[in-house]
Amino acid sequence: MDTFITMSFPSEISYARLASNAASMVAEIFSRQVGIWEKRQEFCHAFELSVAEAFSNSVRNAANPETDGQIIICFSSDQNELMVSVRDTNPAFDPDIPAPDILSYPDRGYGLLLIRQLMDQVLYSRENDMNLLSMIKKAG
Repeated sequence: MDTFITMSFPSEISYARLASNAASMVAEIFSRQVGIWEKRQEFCHAFELSVAEAFSNSVRNAANPETDGQIIICFSSDQNELMVSVRDTNPAFDPDIPAPDILSYPDRGYGLLLIRQLMDQVLYSRENDMNLLSMIKKAG
């Protein structure tokens, strides 16, 4: 996959809408290029919401919100799938934490659960002291 857009944002929630809008535009362009017609809105919404959720999780989980942390988002694609990676310098986390008990109405903890339901593949790794959350949405 070739990266075609890389964006860097301050780790501040006020930039979440900009990251979300960028994801929406990338998904729209991709869906037109590969000919997703009937489910374009669903595809684009799932992609945009996943990026917005990953971004807001990065901001909320910052070790020190007072520092000048960065969130780096890279979009790439091939013929059949659109990929986005979200990197941050937050402390490592366990991606295998269980989903929250919905019946207990927790006020947080739905992020990865939501992303996993919306995307076709979600991978987490820790590279060069950075969290890397990679998400793939398939065209078909």
